[in-house]
Amino acid sequence: MTARAKNPRSQCINDRDDGRRYKYDANVLVVGEAHAKSPFDSTVIALANFNDLTSIPEGMVDRFMKESLTFMFVREPYGRLLSAYVDKLFSPNLFFWKIYGGFGIHVTRNESTECGHNLTFKEFVKTVLYADEVNQNRDGHFTPSYEHCDPCRYKWQVIGTLDTLSQDIFYILDRIGRTDLMRSLNKDFREQYLNDTILDQFNWLFSFRDNYANDCNVTFYEAQKRLWKQFQIRGVLTKESKFPLTTEESEGLTKNKLMSIVYNAMGNAEKRSKARKNKAEAFKEAYSTLDSEDLDKLSKMFKPDCDLYGYDCQPEQLFNTERT
Repeated sequence: MTARAKNPRSQCINDRDDGRRYKYDANVLVVGEAHAKSPFDSTVIALANFNDLTSIPEGMVDRFMKESLTFMFVREPYGRLLSAYVDKLFSPNLFFWKIYGGFGIHVTRNESTECGHNLTFKEFVKTVLYADEVNQNRDGHFTPSYEHCDPCRYKWQVIGTLDTLSQDIFYILDRIGRTDLMRSLNKDFREQYLNDTILDQFNWLFSFRDNYANDCNVTFYEAQKRLWKQFQIRGVLTKESKFPLTTEESEGLTKNKLMSIVYNAMGNAEKRSKARKNKAEAFKEAYSTLDSEDLDKLSKMFKPDCDLYGYDCQPEQLFNTERT
């Protein structure tokens, strides 16, 4: 069990009593499943069967929390926000381009569009801050973690972090007696985690395949290139890895063929280690584009998470760097 895998500080943050209703992250509740062969299977099961804690009758919530092994996972807030932007708006995610990207274009450019596929990270942050200020179009992927699982109301037995994900998952599996899953993950946890992430992105890409052009005037070739760039930002591919397909070659591509191309581009262990450095560079570069005023506003919005989970709300690499 890691140092952070424990209950949060006893002094809780007072929730803002302004009538807001927040949804809880579904993936903090894992439904018991005797036939799951991987923790990633359990997450899918949880997402399919639980919306949030409000789906449980109020009188049963305390009993549920008391009689179950309850756990949640948190992440450093600045990294979480950038990851959400890359996953939901930079990547070819037609759903979020329309429901949040369009809103962001209206907020930052005062333009009307049904598809905000070109919303920049700077504009995205301004949109998140605006939505928080006026309590409009607040999306759970972009709001602070404490709002989702309410650690002041619910006493989670284990609080893990993304930084210590494998250790915390092994601890939870040991607590629930799933040593079989521990053995299956022990040798290749990162590989399974990476495969799950890649498959998820390709499922989104191909589910929207026939709609990019009609809904957002984006070709399928351009969508594939966006996904390739997303893998570079996330440290899956090196920055030197060029998208190897022409427009004509990309149009008739199957999901399995494109996945095979990505895995081949990932290369050997040395190349993968080099690619992982992209993530830190992209993190610093993205935040260097923000106005100092917006950075200060973010630090105030993230303060409850920082206080509860021990994160630095004004990291030096972001606040003491040249604005670009």
